[in-house]
Amino acid sequence: MEKIKKNKMWLTVVGFGIVIVIILSLILLNQNKAKPESETTSFQSSVKASYSSQKNQDEENQKKYAKEADKMKGHVFSVGLNESYFTTWTKNDFKEWANKYNAMSLDDKHKAKTNFGTSKTYSNTSIDIKPLSNTADSVSANDFKSVEYFETVKDFHKAYPAVNPDDIKK
Repeated sequence: MEKIKKNKMWLTVVGFGIVIVIILSLILLNQNKAKPESETTSFQSSVKASYSSQKNQDEENQKKYAKEADKMKGHVFSVGLNESYFTTWTKNDFKEWANKYNAMSLDDKHKAKTNFGTSKTYSNTSIDIKPLSNTADSVSANDFKSVEYFETVKDFHKAYPAVNPDDIKK
């Protein structure tokens, strides 16, 4: 009788041990599935797909913008990407303006204003003549870096393919 009791006890202990091992194995398996490495791989795949989709959309937009730019007429005057205007001025008009500006007296330069053939007026302040002076110096040196001039919208698009030519201000 005593042997049967010992066997039942051993069977109970072994049974509980097996159940505990199974529970611990399941917990460990769930932890492995929730590891950041597996999430990172999934996240990276998602980011790559999103980037690829965005890149394709950008390429489609650039092709569309190129077609629009080919059809558009006019010159473009740009002071950075956020300030691009259609202008009626040619490069020679800019050079003539620069020559006249450079010939002005210092007092006249403080009061100087121009629109460069755009809808915006550019001027010096009563204290600072740098805004127009820098532009005049660049134009006189035939160096259109502080301000950019593009003979055609197509030329502007070549320099800035991601910018919609419809966004150029009139």
